[in-house]
Formats: sequence, structure tokens, C-alpha cells
Amino acid sequence: MKSQKLINHFKKQPFERQLHFVFFATVAIIVSLAVLLTLVWRQVYMAQLKEAAYKDVSIISTNIAKRLTAVETLSFRIIDSAPIQNGLQRILAQDSLQSLEAINQKNALSAEINALVRNESTIQNVYLFTPTNENMINFLAETDHIFNGQTIKDMIETLPDKPAKGSWFFAKDLSQGVYLRKIYSTADLSLTYIGTVIFLVNTSFFRNEIESLPIVSEQNQFFMAYQNQFYSTANDEQTLAADQNTLQQKMETFQRSIGSMTFDNRQYYYAMDRKTMPNMTFIYLLPENQVLADLYKLQGLSIAVSLPFLCLIIVVIRKISNQLTRPLADLASQMAVLRKTKKLASLKTLAVPENSQEEIMVLYESYNTMIDELNALIKDNYEMRILSQEIEFKGLQAQLDPHFLYNTLDSINWIAIENQQWQISEMVTSLAYLFRKKIDTKSDFTTLQDELDIVHAYINIQNVRFGKRIEYIEVILVNDLSFKIPKLLIQPLIENVFKYAVNDMKETCRLVLTIEQQATFLQVSVSDNGPGFKANFSIEKEGGIGLTNIQKRLQLHYGDQASLAIVSSIPFKKTTVRFVIPLKGVSET
Repeated sequence: MKSQKLINHFKKQPFERQLHFVFFATVAIIVSLAVLLTLVWRQVYMAQLKEAAYKDVSIISTNIAKRLTAVETLSFRIIDSAPIQNGLQRILAQDSLQSLEAINQKNALSAEINALVRNESTIQNVYLFTPTNENMINFLAETDHIFNGQTIKDMIETLPDKPAKGSWFFAKDLSQGVYLRKIYSTADLSLTYIGTVIFLVNTSFFRNEIESLPIVSEQNQFFMAYQNQFYSTANDEQTLAADQNTLQQKMETFQRSIGSMTFDNRQYYYAMDRKTMPNMTFIYLLPENQVLADLYKLQGLSIAVSLPFLCLIIVVIRKISNQLTRPLADLASQMAVLRKTKKLASLKTLAVPENSQEEIMVLYESYNTMIDELNALIKDNYEMRILSQEIEFKGLQAQLDPHFLYNTLDSINWIAIENQQWQISEMVTSLAYLFRKKIDTKSDFTTLQDELDIVHAYINIQNVRFGKRIEYIEVILVNDLSFKIPKLLIQPLIENVFKYAVNDMKETCRLVLTIEQQATFLQVSVSDNGPGFKANFSIEKEGGIGLTNIQKRLQLHYGDQASLAIVSSIPFKKTTVRFVIPLKGVSET
């Protein structure tokens, strides 16, 4: 039932939406399949990375085991050496280890041991202790701490009291190791304990092996578990101590040699080797984000390549869809406007789309024919109404006699003088002068002095209205005020200041008119401290009647030799509008 409703709803949609839905549904299916394939490929890639990490750890543990086994094998050669066995027994038979015979035996033992360990580069030193923990070769007191706060005696006491393999002791950062092994007499099969051999080993090969891995970063962690102790190539002992308990608990749950785990609030892949070296477990932790760094890069590259391609597909789909449906949609929209609008004269014909089907061409041509006929029917009626309005308006204009207005203003002036209302008299006189100049059509040009008189008349009127809210300043740097300029160029600029600055300001507006004569041109500037123009203001596009009229008249009389521009617009500091006209080449037509 629901599916049928959806189908019916789909059928009711405009053809353009139906087409878009089909196209985009197809793209969505393709994208979904691509995402699914990417997820499958990612799982396969992760499995391969885990296997590779385990192989790397196996190689590391094998190399480390070879180094450690070489030391253990060397210890067996030493304890099985007849000269060493005999030398130890002779020394122990002496009453004093400081006797000449004992010293000679010590030198002989030192030479024998040095000859055996000469070719083993990882061994830093070898010590030989008696059962009473007295050192016989290479100076080292039995109370000395080799590392980790342990003495020789402490380490020897951990060895079993019977022939057995020795034990290893490592620095926490695996930079050094100590291997101890007890020596028992084999000459008479008595297996008497006759001494202990101690190797001080440079185990920096742990770190070297780790750094040789393909994926190495500061986030990688390597651990070695030996006799319930954990060691790491990390230098932070506090971190190692805190990690030891966590690792011990997690190792008990590990069923596989490779896998994933959460450690130190991060997700890691682990690779573990328990087989290569007896009693030792090697654990290598790789941060998931580091392991997948290449995968992320590849995914990012795929997205970077496929996203523009996908956008291109969407753009192409929309373009094809628009080409198919836009002509019909435009025509339907215009028909809807035709049905609702009351302004029939605003309707226009539509251009027939290029390369359109024959049916669409017939529809467009029929619509255009109908619009042409409508326009033909209403044209005469509209024109007659407009002509009637114009005739009526001009008749009303002709009824207004300017002389009647001047006489009326003159009468008001004399009444004000008789009543000693000097401010009213001045205001009426200025108004009459301003009105007379504005409707004077004898010439398009006037002198600079006449233009200033118009400005003064306008300022006098505005002073009555605004009083102290306006401060007017003139700076006239012109020698000859009889110079002719087009009429009413300056007063509209002054009027703009009152309309857009003074009216909107509570404080005093400072209005400055500056006229300067340069070598070849006359420069007129009007400045104020009002709110100014908005950013990127354009006189051509946003200028009012005043500014637009001034610009058109300047172009008419001077062409490209004159200009009108907004020089500066700093809100409530300084806004300046300036026009420049040439001193020669003026057309007074």
C-alpha cells in the first residue's frame, strides 16, 4: 500500500524532478557499490598488513635470538673448557688468592677467556667469580651494581644450584644485558660448583632491529617478556611500569600471534612471537593509524580523484536534464504568469530554444503568437491613456504662473520687514532667488559667482531650519569668479549633504566647500563629517538623481575631460565628493 502511494506521488511530480530522481538514484547506487568495495578491500589490506607485521616480528626475534644464543653458546664453551676448569680448581686449592701461583693462574684464565670471546662483538666485558663471589679476572667488586640496582651476588643467587643454562638480566630499555652461568667441575664427575662466569653484553641490537622495520614511528612500541619481567626499547621507566600490568593481563587472553588490542587508550595491532627464543616472548605494537597511514593516503587520493569526477557527472546530469526539461518548464512558468498577472503589457515573447524538438517549437511559436496579439490589442488603449495623462499634466503646469509666485513671495517679504521679522525676510528672499535661478532656462551655463549665490541662498534657508547643527565653511582659491560652468553643479552636492548627513546626525555637521583653480582645470570639492557612502558605492549604479544628473551633464559638455568621483568616505570623519572640469574647451550649447 505504501509503495503504491509512493509510486503515485512520484508520478504526480514534474517531469524535471522525475528525471533528476532517476539520474541521481543511479549515481547513488554506483557510489554505494564503490564504498562497499572500498570497505572489503580495506579489510583485505588490513589482514595483509597484520601478516606482514608478524613476519617482521618473526625476523626480528630470529635475529635477536641468534645474538643471545651466540652468547649462551660461548658460555658453554667457557665452562666446558679444560684449561678454565683446571685453572679454577688450582686457584681454589690455593690458601690465598693473592699468592704468586694464584695470580699466575688468574692471568692464564684471563688470557684463555679473552681468546674465546675475542670475536664476539656484542660482549663488552667478562667476569669470573669464585663460589665466594671473589672476582678473578677483570676488576669488578662483588658489591658493584651493574644496572637496575642489582649486585653480582643478587644475580648469582637467582641461579639454580645444579648444572643448568644461565639466566639473563636486561636493562629496562634493553640497551644492555648480563648473562650469568655457574661452572661445575666435570673432571671427576663430582659436579662441584667452582665459579660463575658473567658476560656484560651490549644489547643495542634490540633497538637497531626495531628501527630496521618498514613502519617505524615514535608511537610504535616493542616489549620483551622474560621471567615475569617486561622490557622495552622505550626510555620512560614509569610508562613501562604502568604498561607491564596491562600487558600481562592482555597477554593471558591472546589466542593468536596477531590481532588487535586497545592499549594506553589507543587502538593497536600486535604481533607476538613465543617460539623463537625459549622463555622469551617478543611483542610488537603498531598504532592502527600508523599502520593504515598508506591506506588513508590512498583513500584520500581516491576521494580527491573521484570527487571532482562525481561532481562532473552531477553537472553533466543536470545539464542534460535541463536541456530536456527547461524549455517545457519555462513555457509552463510563463503560462502561469499569464494566468495570474494583471500587467499584460509586461509579458514578452520567448526565444525558441536551439536544437529543440518539433513539438516544443510548435508550443513556443503558438505562445509567442498569442503574446503578440495581446500586445497589439492593448497597445492603442495604453498609449491613449498615457497621452491623455500627459496633456492633462501639461495643462496643470501651464496654469501655474511663475510671476504670481514671485509676487507672492515679495509680498511675504514686505510683511516680514514691516513686522521686523528679519529672519523670515531673509529666508523668503533666499527662497525666491533660489526658485528664480532653478527655473531659468535661458542658458545651461552660469558664472561661478552666480553658482555660489545659489549655494548661499540654499544655506541661508537651511540655517533657519538646522541652526547650530550645521557649520558651513567656504574655501575659494579662484581669481576670476566670472568663469562659466554648467548651472546647478554645486548646489545639488550641498543638498545631498543635508539629505544624507545632517538629517541623520545629532552632532554638528561640518560642511566644507572648496573651489581650487589648477593649471588646466577647476576642482570643486564638497566634504562633510557625516556617515558617508557604503563600501564599493557606485555612482553609475547606485547614485541618486542629483549625482547621476551631474555626471551626465559633465559628460555632455566636457566628455572625458571632466569627472565626478567619491574621493574619500570615512564614516563620521571625512567624506568628499569632487568634480573636475577643464578651464578651456567648454561647450555652451
